[in-house]
Amino acid sequence: MYRLLQLIHTYRAFLFFLFLEFLSIWLIVSNNPYQSAAFFHTSNVLAGKVYETKTGVTQYFNLPEVNEKLADENAHLRELLSKNQSSVMVSSFVDTMAILPGGPEYAYLPAKVINNTTGFRRNYVTINRGSLSGVAPGMGVISADGIIGKVMAVSDHYATVSSLLNTGMYVSAILKRNNTFGSINWDGKDILTTKLLYVPRHIQIEKNDSIVTSGYNSVFPENMLIGFIDDFSIAEDASFYDIDVKLSNDFSRLSYVYIIKNPLKKEKIELESSIKQNNE
Repeated sequence: MYRLLQLIHTYRAFLFFLFLEFLSIWLIVSNNPYQSAAFFHTSNVLAGKVYETKTGVTQYFNLPEVNEKLADENAHLRELLSKNQSSVMVSSFVDTMAILPGGPEYAYLPAKVINNTTGFRRNYVTINRGSLSGVAPGMGVISADGIIGKVMAVSDHYATVSSLLNTGMYVSAILKRNNTFGSINWDGKDILTTKLLYVPRHIQIEKNDSIVTSGYNSVFPENMLIGFIDDFSIAEDASFYDIDVKLSNDFSRLSYVYIIKNPLKKEKIELESSIKQNNE
């Protein structure tokens, strides 16, 4: 112990210099969008293989639960197929990660979660799909249980997703009971719950009401599950409710996700941009 303290004392100036360097880098990345995107692009390439190896070991012990969830999802897809009166033969060797197109605008690409953070105010998920698979920044990401987040940065083989557990992430949402619009935003506290903002006080709400996506931002299709109202209150002089939403996803146990591709997104954005320019 004495030798360790003596060593620290001897190199105290150099250690303090390293601390300041790391602090400076962290401040630059945290507060500048361009540097932040560049950092995550580079880190995806370097850390991807490490995360993939680590996750392969840890997820081996969760295989029974993962298989059960995949089986449940396949059962749900079979139910949808039967409702559409489709005759489908399903063998025991069917790719359980395949998914049907979600309407004429959307297609889905399966991916595996190889890293996931939940302990920060701005959390991210790393997946094993990148630009070579057609993944691009701005695409939505979901799981069998609901929405996950939005792709922030990509490399050739990996992508980093800004999850719902990110205080800077907002998602357009609807209170399904009465089609009231609101906005989902995490307050940085409980990883199992988020906030539903801007629901007026005259709206009737109840515990366990479903919260789904609105489909307005071209990132997520409409009616995709976000969670359920867990608690709510309103101050006497407030215009909007304070609503806690229990997330449908447990972000501490993510395994497989789907990246949403909307081929008409670019056309929609360009059209809306032209209208805004004409109104200026």
